[in-house]
Amino acid sequence: MTKLTDRVYTTLRRKIMSGELSSDMQIKEAHLAETLSVSRTPVRAAIQRLADDGLIYHEKGRGSFVSPWQQDDIVDIYELRILLESRAARLAASRATAEQIAQLHRHADVIEGLYRDQPDKYLFSIQAENQKFHQILMTASGSAQLKQMVRMLVDSPITVGSYYLYSDAEMQRSMQQHRDIIDAIEKREESYAEDLMRVHLRMAYCVFMARQSAQSKGEPWDRTDKP
Repeated sequence: MTKLTDRVYTTLRRKIMSGELSSDMQIKEAHLAETLSVSRTPVRAAIQRLADDGLIYHEKGRGSFVSPWQQDDIVDIYELRILLESRAARLAASRATAEQIAQLHRHADVIEGLYRDQPDKYLFSIQAENQKFHQILMTASGSAQLKQMVRMLVDSPITVGSYYLYSDAEMQRSMQQHRDIIDAIEKREESYAEDLMRVHLRMAYCVFMARQSAQSKGEPWDRTDKP
């Protein structure tokens, strides 16, 4: 993506994840281009990227719309992910190799560096690094069954994109939680690693549900200290 397309993509994704653009709302290229003071080309490219992410769907002859999420689906996906990944963290604390622990450290380093320097596409890059972090942890659990079950949940557009909602304080907390999880795994503290992962994912869930609650009440939802 070009720098301009990335800016439009980040703006639209944040609006969708925050509920400003609600489920089934039509996305109009011309209106967005005017609102964001850009041409329609980067808007069109950003919309296609969001469609690839599962956040927007196209209807032939009608246009593009924000993908709908059912409340029960959201709760189920988060609760299942918390249950399965906390179990994976516990297993990783007893099974992770030195190389896997080193990989977790490297991805935590990259996330912190991206957030500190905030280069182009940094939120998109942080999200990608975060997914790699969790994928390595799943591999370190040594359970092919758990890894397979979690893969769909982790890739869900409902759970992908937490960083687009986090305030600065929540971002800092999330990065520290990564470090704490690695430390627990490194020290072979199984119960502690499990508890830390549960808290880590519960925070993402609470942020998302706060957005949902505000949206259902028709209240504005904005994190004034967002990055």
